[in-house]
Amino acid sequence: MDYYDTKYGINSKDKIIVELHRNRRMFAIKEDKLYLAPLHAEYTHAKWFEKLGWITKENDKAMDELVRGFIDSTGIYFYKGYDFSYDKEAEKIILKNLNKIINLLHLSKETCLFGGLVKQKIPGKWKPIKEYGKVEQFL
Repeated sequence: MDYYDTKYGINSKDKIIVELHRNRRMFAIKEDKLYLAPLHAEYTHAKWFEKLGWITKENDKAMDELVRGFIDSTGIYFYKGYDFSYDKEAEKIILKNLNKIINLLHLSKETCLFGGLVKQKIPGKWKPIKEYGKVEQFL
């Protein structure tokens, strides 16, 4: 297994995970700037961050600090850390940047917002920890 896969506790080469990654659009918020990964990127946030020069195997603390997530057909998901957690600070950052995400990706105000993911051993899409409802109430 690759270094980041070990930290995540997944096998990013698993067909289920590759398909999940392919069908979502990753984002990250760094220094109050919204970054979008390329469409259909089949890699993890850690690999993306490494490509951007934000982390290395020797220093990956940004994984715990940056609010990141993805958008798919079911909504916007945000979290931080290898454990896919969220906290009040992550919530504050996502809500501050929600309008940017909606406008940049031309998303409906009916889009649902979710915080954190329940990490599991089974590959696939994990359930969110918190459902906030439709983004229109936060805009």
